[in-house]
Amino acid sequence: MTFSARVLPWAVAMALLPFSALAQEPGFFAGLTPSVGMAHGSSGTTDGGGFGGGGTVENVKFGTTAGIGAHAGYQFDRHLSGFLSYQYVRGDVDWDTNFPQFGQTTNFSGTATSNAILVNAAYDWLPSDTTTIRATAGLGVAFNTLSGVTERYEGAFVSDVESHTKTNPIAQIGLAIQHNITPNTTVGLAATVAYTGGFETGATRTGNLGQTPINPYEIDNVWRASLGVSLETRF
Repeated sequence: MTFSARVLPWAVAMALLPFSALAQEPGFFAGLTPSVGMAHGSSGTTDGGGFGGGGTVENVKFGTTAGIGAHAGYQFDRHLSGFLSYQYVRGDVDWDTNFPQFGQTTNFSGTATSNAILVNAAYDWLPSDTTTIRATAGLGVAFNTLSGVTERYEGAFVSDVESHTKTNPIAQIGLAIQHNITPNTTVGLAATVAYTGGFETGATRTGNLGQTPINPYEIDNVWRASLGVSLETRF
């Protein structure tokens, strides 16, 4: 047997030993997760708009969402960890408002943006030395903004509605599978479902009648499902 043939198995073994150990040791970690997803919401608004209100919001639709998240935390043992996370998620939103007193329905379209901060707990299962299945649950606060909202009637411009940011509690659960590509680096696929609260327009509109006050339009009970690719580093 040649020298290289004797040394190679030992070299492979020595390389793998710290790999599996580091993957399970306590320590700090941080990562990034770009994601795409979908959202769903409804509205209980029945007095939106000006001239005494009377506008009923209908047919709320969200477009595909896109976001980026960052997190940092600490692995306490083989299974338990905790981390703080920040999320930025953005997508289009569209709804109709029916004004029975005028016999008209106008369409509104704009952008829904969420900035959220969460405190999370995680539990890991270890099917192999290099693969981890992680379940997470988090609570925090979301800053939900409706911006760029334009009102149209039969395609013609009517008004631009004031932007507004609403603060809501947020709750999220997730499941991820992660794989070590180096002793200190993992890549993964993460699915999350979050309740993000609601959105609300501002209280003025500017358009065919100048700037006038309105009752805000509200989008309530927004849920979001996302799928992301994570990159995480341990220190």
